[in-house]
Amino acid sequence: MAVDATIRRAVRESGSLAVQPGHLMEKIKRGQADGLCILALDVSSSMRMDRRVRLAKTLTWQFLQQSYEKKNRVALICFRGSGAEVIVPPTRDHRAVDEALDRVPTGGKTPLTAALLQAFELAEKEHGAAVAVVVISDGRPNVFHTGTLAGDARLLAGHAGSTHLVCVTAGQRSRSMGFLEELAAAVAGEHYYLEDLL
Repeated sequence: MAVDATIRRAVRESGSLAVQPGHLMEKIKRGQADGLCILALDVSSSMRMDRRVRLAKTLTWQFLQQSYEKKNRVALICFRGSGAEVIVPPTRDHRAVDEALDRVPTGGKTPLTAALLQAFELAEKEHGAAVAVVVISDGRPNVFHTGTLAGDARLLAGHAGSTHLVCVTAGQRSRSMGFLEELAAAVAGEHYYLEDLL
């Protein structure tokens, strides 16, 4: 999926993040492989500020719609408190993910590292599939595996493998800690600010 092209087209034509079927763009590749989109959604307390969770869920739904159009499998990981949980394992039942989004509780700390490690572990189990991990978070983790932000960034970069990573920082650019930006750059992934998509 051409995430950047889809977002640019939606903003250009509608002036908002309201992605319609006509906005969807795809990357043309030779051959056809099974696709899996792993959605990692931050539902911690800090995401409740400024209705970020609502906006993050809206964006997650847009990725879900795109996966449906492409007939890709999807998985949903939510993280809050002290860890991350696979809410919906890889499936072609996109409705299950859609329904799960409405029931996800919020609150607690931001265990971003745990969520991404779980997503990369899920991706490693896929053989012959093109896997993309889309993480939507305010990018302010406060539960670390190594004890430091920089250490966790190195840990994650070492586990990403060939998985394509798309990071969306759901906070103001001026207040970003730079965690997701640096991680995306380290693994040749993509990074966006939610404020630029609205």
